[in-house]
Amino acid sequence: MRNITEAASNLIKTLPSDSLFDKFKIPTLLGFAIIILGIFAGVILVSSKQIFISKASPDIAPQNVTVSNLSDTEATISYQTSTPVTSFINFGQITPNEQTILEDKDLSQADEQNPSSGAKPQPRLVHYITLKNLLPKTTYQYKIITGKKLGEIQNLTTASPLNSQVGFRPIIGSVIDKDSPLTEGVVYLSIAGATTQSAQIKASGNFLIPVSQIRKDDLTDTYSLTDDTLAKLIVISNSGSASALFKFKISGNTLPPLELGRDVDLTNFLEPTPKPASPSAQELNEQSSSTNKFDLNGDGRVNATDNAIILQNFGSKPKNNKADLNNDGKVDQKDLDLMAKQINQ
Repeated sequence: MRNITEAASNLIKTLPSDSLFDKFKIPTLLGFAIIILGIFAGVILVSSKQIFISKASPDIAPQNVTVSNLSDTEATISYQTSTPVTSFINFGQITPNEQTILEDKDLSQADEQNPSSGAKPQPRLVHYITLKNLLPKTTYQYKIITGKKLGEIQNLTTASPLNSQVGFRPIIGSVIDKDSPLTEGVVYLSIAGATTQSAQIKASGNFLIPVSQIRKDDLTDTYSLTDDTLAKLIVISNSGSASALFKFKISGNTLPPLELGRDVDLTNFLEPTPKPASPSAQELNEQSSSTNKFDLNGDGRVNATDNAIILQNFGSKPKNNKADLNNDGKVDQKDLDLMAKQINQ
């Protein structure tokens, strides 16, 4: 700006001072002033536009990209974005543009609400996508698309088929956020020398991580879990994070509720053995209101702990018949949905 002003001033000084110039001196100076003001206004407008664009276009690039649940036929890719955005993945063997897969939640919601209409991507902060029907020992290229932003091409390689499976039961748990179930997030299972496993947190706050096909981190063979194998759970969500250290038990791996914002050591945690209710307690339960039937552990509260009890009794032969909330002879997703509604009231 200063250079333009000095140039204009020097130009005026070099002009001849004759009568013709004197006649048009004021209009000429006014013209130079208009030009300078126009340039100044243009600079201001361009700067303002750049600031506006910067504020209107937040970073939607995927962060903390993690590949988990890697097997001979599947792989899960999960990540976060700093602002809610729709997302999907393109993948293939030769180029990443051979197939397109939406987020797991988008696909499941389409199946539940209107199977014929197809899935519609919804904006989210935490993204979880499972690639299925893959070939064993095959390298795939994939590209993450968030909004209209194309990610870089990345690679993953599937494992060989397993000859045997781990005989451990899945890890069952729940996550709470300020006494309410966490409705969106991912739980990662980390074990030294093993592939990362993961699960999405359901709307009722619970999660289930299978470990029957867990592999060595080099994908050569099954990872041999034993009693007291040290493991770590890491919870990631848009509301915060949490973690828990624990030891595997062949008898079962049901953990107490994890709380956002807390990192806990459960290596000495002993799963409580339910005590049979006395006849008087059973009579009281029969006389109590319908709300109390959701208090499965009898602590006077209905929360994620009761939700975990339902998960422990999944199937047609529950150990605790109270977990069959709708009395249809089996404990399933319907009972979880009833519990979730009660907790959210």
